[in-house]
Amino acid sequence: MQDPSPDSTDSPDSPDGAAWAREVARRFDLGRPAGPAVVAARGQQGVVRSLVTDRGRFAVKVLLEPLDEAEAAADAAFCARMADRGVLAPRPVRTTDGAVIGAVGEARVRVATWVDLDGPRTDLDPVALGTLFGTLHRDPVPTTATVDPWYTEPVPAHAWDDLATELARARCPFAGALAADVPRHVALAALFRAPVDPQVCHSDLWADNVRGTPSGRLAVVDWDNSGPAEALGEVCVGLVEYCRRGDARHPDADDRVRAFLRAYRAAGGPAVPRERADFTMVLAQFGHFAHLAGRRWLAATTDAQRQAASDWFHEEHDDPVDVATLDRLLIAARSV
Repeated sequence: MQDPSPDSTDSPDSPDGAAWAREVARRFDLGRPAGPAVVAARGQQGVVRSLVTDRGRFAVKVLLEPLDEAEAAADAAFCARMADRGVLAPRPVRTTDGAVIGAVGEARVRVATWVDLDGPRTDLDPVALGTLFGTLHRDPVPTTATVDPWYTEPVPAHAWDDLATELARARCPFAGALAADVPRHVALAALFRAPVDPQVCHSDLWADNVRGTPSGRLAVVDWDNSGPAEALGEVCVGLVEYCRRGDARHPDADDRVRAFLRAYRAAGGPAVPRERADFTMVLAQFGHFAHLAGRRWLAATTDAQRQAASDWFHEEHDDPVDVATLDRLLIAARSV
């Protein structure tokens, strides 16, 4: 990354500048910055910057997607509650007037304490993972809100067909792969069922957000999607993301499934999958991920944006989940 120009450094609207960092620190009462806020990670919903001040290091997330204050306050409260329960997580920091989201120049940001993270991995210790998931799910935080259709409803067949046609017309490099994948997504959608006993969940426990740390503990980050979901569905996310393959300590993937679920139950986790429909949350998200990746490719205006959309599509396409995958995980789960 090149050093920012003097103009950008002095601009209060540029996240690369020292003036912007000072305004973040003032808005959230973080102390005196040691320099600009440096990009640390990029995600689908925001760019996380590291800001060091005389009071410590903070994670400053510049939001890329709309998020209202009420939603942000709810997920911040859930994060804090889980941190009090013993989950290692960045604690939300509020603005000087008590808000979770603050306007800094042209950006909308939120701030949390910093946690040092290892890179994303799917071969994390299954016992530690099961214990973490069980801790998140025990003593449920109740909710009467409706579960977002992102986790419960399939992409309609006509929407897949329309997208495939548009991508082919635009000469998208993954147009053929998406079109070939449509029958699998449509067939899996026949398994979906409505959620049972929703509770407040993190709702995004993929490997980008469940990380090892230098201390050896697992940390959970990016709580922006917290909300009503089915604990059982989130357990299935854990099985698909972390237990489909063996590792050095558990060469048999089924051993990972059993280790994960036994630790989950021992930590107070209430839900173990017993049928294909229990994977609705996983399958719905994979369908929406692929569909949204195609839509983002069509909307992209730069090669970098198109490449990011293509990479996102291929994450699941190149490592697909099918009925055989579900059945293998269920056989192992039923032995717990």
